[in-house]
Amino acid sequence: MSSAASRGLLTLATRQLQARWSETRNSWRDSKAADFEELYISELAHCVNSAMRVLEELEHLLDKIHADCE
Repeated sequence: MSSAASRGLLTLATRQLQARWSETRNSWRDSKAADFEELYISELAHCVNSAMRVLEELEHLLDKIHADCE
C-alpha cells in the first residue's frame, strides 16, 4: 500500500471516529466522558497528526529515492 493510500485511510478512519465520538458525546456528558476524551480522543488526534506528517515525509523520501534510481 502506498503512503498516500495509507494517509487516505488514516484520514477516513479518523473522521469516522470523530463523527462517532460526537454522536456519543450527545448522550454521554459526565466527567468520565470528559476524562475519556482527554485521555484517548485528544491524544489520538495528536498522534494521528504526527503520523500524517511522518507519512508525508516518507512519501517525499521514497519519491526522491525512486527518482535517483532512474
